[in-house]
Amino acid sequence: MEKLKIFPQIMSLAWKSTKGQKWNTVLKTSGSGKGRSMTTWQLPQWIITTSFAHLTEEQYKQVMGFFATVKGGHEPFLWLDPEDNKEKGVKLGTGATREWQAIRIWGDYIEPIYHIKDVKLYVNGVEHSCEVDNGLIRLHAGDEIPQDATITADYSYYWKVRLSGDTFTAELVYKNIMKSKEMKLVTVR
Repeated sequence: MEKLKIFPQIMSLAWKSTKGQKWNTVLKTSGSGKGRSMTTWQLPQWIITTSFAHLTEEQYKQVMGFFATVKGGHEPFLWLDPEDNKEKGVKLGTGATREWQAIRIWGDYIEPIYHIKDVKLYVNGVEHSCEVDNGLIRLHAGDEIPQDATITADYSYYWKVRLSGDTFTAELVYKNIMKSKEMKLVTVR
């Protein structure tokens, strides 16, 4: 698994964050007016727009240094979104298999996720030890569970993102207090 940098945990994000999704849909219309559509993407690109309401001098240097290490939008990194970062009681399948893909659920839409932490696996509601690798949650070698067991899990997840563009800007508001301009993060696969 690739080793990605993790964005620093700074809990002063502004309330004005937004999240959107983008698909790559191609529309074709024939001479008769009939239309066809096709998407070339299996999963959407998520766009997260946010800013920091206030940063101490230390936090300001930490964020500026982080974006310098990833070279703006050049290198992807992991973002623990303060709003969307947990799944709890997610039904992953049954004991008929020994491994399950972690997922993020948005209503009827389900998306695989590959960067998870703090995993708790449950077999018929009872916590069970497990291994995690690239979003796959699996039983330890030799562990046996009933094939008809219901498998659920709780976990936190990171978004794999990059800075859209190469610019991050912060401004001095008051002595040793900064705030950032809007920053846009886009998911990468």
